[in-house]
Amino acid sequence: MLPFCDRVVSVARKDVAPVWTRSFPIAKEPTTLGQRLKKKRFLAGIRQSEAALKLGVSRRTLSVWETDRVYPAWAFQPRLITYLGYDPFNDPALRRPTGNETSCVAFLSPNAPITLGQRLKQYRLKLRKTRKQIALELGISVKTLWSWETDRRKPATQGQKKISKILVCVD
Repeated sequence: MLPFCDRVVSVARKDVAPVWTRSFPIAKEPTTLGQRLKKKRFLAGIRQSEAALKLGVSRRTLSVWETDRVYPAWAFQPRLITYLGYDPFNDPALRRPTGNETSCVAFLSPNAPITLGQRLKQYRLKLRKTRKQIALELGISVKTLWSWETDRRKPATQGQKKISKILVCVD
């Protein structure tokens, strides 16, 4: 036997990604926030649990962000900007997947048309009251109030009169 057959040479290769990252496809040109998060994590060579720890979220949360099933709430945006190293939320090309923001965010835009349900919800949130408290004021059930606020149902004439009385006081 030759003397050099028992020798093993190991050299760390920095240009090759870890084995676990080679089996998952990542976008070369990411278009969504989830793709950008995944690409950043893979380029750093860290696992999802490590990235979640850096972001201060659970692995499950990071997973649904990376798959674009849920869009991160506003509270997480500063952490994501720090993690990514730039602000992806100003990029107009960034496609917004299904959001998890509350519906009250939509009517903060001054140009958006406002429905009766949205005005009712604004009133309730402005006064920091629960649906139960407003329902008692109007003499209706909480479920009915919810259906009005979400514009699933429109109030009858009597309901509209009650709503207009409380909304006039606010305007």
